[in-house]
Amino acid sequence: MSVAALLVSILAAQVPLAIFSGTIHGVSKKQITIESAEGNLLDFDINRKTKVMRGKTEIKPEELMSGDIVAIQARREMLKFLIAVVITVQTPPATQPKDSR
Repeated sequence: MSVAALLVSILAAQVPLAIFSGTIHGVSKKQITIESAEGNLLDFDINRKTKVMRGKTEIKPEELMSGDIVAIQARREMLKFLIAVVITVQTPPATQPKDSR
């Protein structure tokens, strides 16, 4: 391993993951697009190391659906692409039953 490659891998290991949340706008085997609360669309690459969770259960990326609310821990690769490291499906808050009087 070259010194430059070693330095890059050490720096990458020290950079904390960025956390994004939003609603799934589109998803495929290799990419997920979410819409943030501000209405921005964000694209993330999905690779073989990406973990996808629903609660404490690991699921396949194909089980994600448009409209699911997710939190994504991601890292930047080559100063350009966002790579999803962990995608967690959020459970919607329980709605309060209406008082029927």
